[in-house]
Amino acid sequence: MKLKKGQFGFWLLVFVGYCGEVPVSLVRKMDGYYDYNRRVATRLVREGYLKERKFRAEQRHIVRSLSLTEAGLRQIQHLSPNHAALVRRHEFAPRNGQGDWSRTLRLHRGAACLLASMKLGAIWKPGKARDAARGKQLVYYSTYQLNKSFGKDNKSARASGILVSDYKYYPVYYLGNRNMRWNEETEQLFRYQFEQSELGHGFPHGGNILLGETWELAERIVRHADNPRSRLIRFAIRDMFYYYTLDHSGLVLLHANVDGYYGYQLEHWLNKRCGCPLSSFPDYLFNLEIITDLNPREGNHWFFDFQIPVVQKLCKTGASLASMPGYLLDEFTVTGFKA
Repeated sequence: MKLKKGQFGFWLLVFVGYCGEVPVSLVRKMDGYYDYNRRVATRLVREGYLKERKFRAEQRHIVRSLSLTEAGLRQIQHLSPNHAALVRRHEFAPRNGQGDWSRTLRLHRGAACLLASMKLGAIWKPGKARDAARGKQLVYYSTYQLNKSFGKDNKSARASGILVSDYKYYPVYYLGNRNMRWNEETEQLFRYQFEQSELGHGFPHGGNILLGETWELAERIVRHADNPRSRLIRFAIRDMFYYYTLDHSGLVLLHANVDGYYGYQLEHWLNKRCGCPLSSFPDYLFNLEIITDLNPREGNHWFFDFQIPVVQKLCKTGASLASMPGYLLDEFTVTGFKA
C-alpha cells in the first residue's frame, strides 16, 4: 500500500502512534466515510503497519484494538520525520502502556478524548504555540502530558485530559457505552493538582465533561448519581457534570460550552431560527444536575429533539419542554452566524 502524507492512511498511523492504542470502533468517528476508513485500516493491518489485538472487557465484551508496529513507524519516518519524532518521544502516551486491559482501556479513553479535542479545533500539540494560546484559545492537555511535563497526573483519576478555555478548565472523561467508577476525593485531588500547577494557576473549574456514545447513557448516570454508596459517577457539592455524545451534534454542544464566543453565536442563531430565548445558561448544554431539578413553574425548557427522550426521563413531572430540530446544528456549522 502506497501511503501519501495528508491521506487518511498516513494520519491513521500517526494518530495510533500518538495514542499508543486506538479501539477499532473509534475509526468510524474519524473524518471521512467509515467504509473507506475501515478498509484502509484493514489493509494497514494486513501489510504489517498496524497490529490488531482483541481484549476481553467488561461483561465478556470483546474489544478490538490497533497499535503501531515498527514498520508503521518507519513509514511515518519516511513521510514526516517530525511526526515520527513525536511518536518516538512518547509525548502523548506511555512507552509500555499496551497489553494489559486496564492500561489499554486508559489509552482508549485518551484516544477518544484526543480525537474530540482535534474536532473542536483545540491546540493540543506540545510546543510554544500551545503555551502562547493558553488563556486565549481552546487548548487540550492529556493527563499523560501533564504527568510527563509537570508531574501532576494522578494515576487513580479517571480523567483522560483537560480542556482549557480562555477563562476556565474542564476535565474530560470518556465513558463509551458504560458508566464509570468514581471516587470523589481522587477527582478533587486531580483538579487541585492542576490548579496548583503552572498550567492551571488562575483557571477555575468549569465542570466535568462526560463523553458517551448515546444520549441514553445519561439516564444510567443519573440513576446512580445521588446514591452516596454508589461506586459509579455521583453528584457532589460544586461538581458540574455536562454530558455529550462523541458525534457531530454532541461535539457542537461541547464546543458551545467550553468556548464562550462560539456558544454566544449558537445561542443567537437558535434565537433567530426557532425563537429559543437567550439565557446565561442554556438548557441544551445538558448539565445533568440542573436537568434533574427543572422547575415546572419556570416556563419552557429548550432542548434538541435528540435530547428530549432522555430529558423526559430525568426531569421532574410537569416540567414544560420545548423541542428544537437537530438539523439546526448542522446548518449552524455549515453557514456560520454573526450576531
